[in-house]
Amino acid sequence: MQAIISDIHANLEALKVVLDDIRDQKIKEIVCLGDFIGYGPNPRECIDLCVGLNCALKGNHEEALMEEFEAQNFNPKARSAIEWTRAQLSMLSPS
Repeated sequence: MQAIISDIHANLEALKVVLDDIRDQKIKEIVCLGDFIGYGPNPRECIDLCVGLNCALKGNHEEALMEEFEAQNFNPKARSAIEWTRAQLSMLSPS
């Protein structure tokens, strides 16, 4: 059995609860369909957890973070979240 998660949007507390529930159910394979960043306050931590799942796809928020021109297609709130996330991640040393 596998679990599929997506649209975490840097909500670390919710992600931890979901991952704990998945582990409690003894599910070994987790697939993340992207958008682990955006809106929430913990982009670095969510990236680290999702990449550690060994099966994480890039969502549109990750695409916008990596390719600045992509964010221009986002609504103002989403664009602001991407810009904030970019600033937060650039302040941190690589992990």
